[in-house]
Amino acid sequence: MRLRRRASKAHTDRKPPHGALIGWLRQGLSMRICPLCRVAHKADREYAWQFYDERSNDGAVVDQVSEAYGFCAEHIEMLRRIDMESMRSTLAISTMFADAFAGIAAELGRLTPDANFRRERCPACASRDAYLRKNADYLLDLLATSRGDRQSFEASPGLCFPHFELVWELASAPAERELLLEVQRTATGTLLHDLREHVRKHNHKYSHEPPGLEYDAWQRAIDLTAGWSPPTQTAAQPEAGFDRPR
Repeated sequence: MRLRRRASKAHTDRKPPHGALIGWLRQGLSMRICPLCRVAHKADREYAWQFYDERSNDGAVVDQVSEAYGFCAEHIEMLRRIDMESMRSTLAISTMFADAFAGIAAELGRLTPDANFRRERCPACASRDAYLRKNADYLLDLLATSRGDRQSFEASPGLCFPHFELVWELASAPAERELLLEVQRTATGTLLHDLREHVRKHNHKYSHEPPGLEYDAWQRAIDLTAGWSPPTQTAAQPEAGFDRPR
């Protein structure tokens, strides 16, 4: 696999991030999932509720939706569930689409047969990516300044590879990359062992052996390569154990 050249910007003097900025990262570490997946889950929920409560009447935000020709499938499903499952209504989503489609219709009216058709990114995806980039830097600050959080990270199942790539690009000091690589190698090696055990126990010669830590290795392989799934609660429900974003 080809690794990109290390970023040139140096972070040799990292400072402890403010506690209010790293709550989601610490939640991820305590839940033993990729901490940036936790950030992504929370950012999505917060965007969805804030859009529903406040931003759907903001002309500039509705313009962003129009320029993207709507939301992606993932984020419009979150908004649909809030409106239909939580509020038992379709008024808010219909009003939002009516406003957005006014802009879409105007854009199509200006489109000519010889022009390129181009959409902007889903605004919820763009918002999530901005959260992730900031929190990837906060994670590096946290690991450099908090021994307890560093130990939690060292004992974690690693970062999902999409987020590993993001943090790797932001890590400019050799020690930062050494830590990331050590944790990722350990997580990958442990998972490889468990996957092989899971496959071995499917052989009839070993089927009498009781299941062990390898029983969910296939799911952990999905998590590590594609990212940890959001909590089972939908965006229309408060998360168990956590307050609903405001």
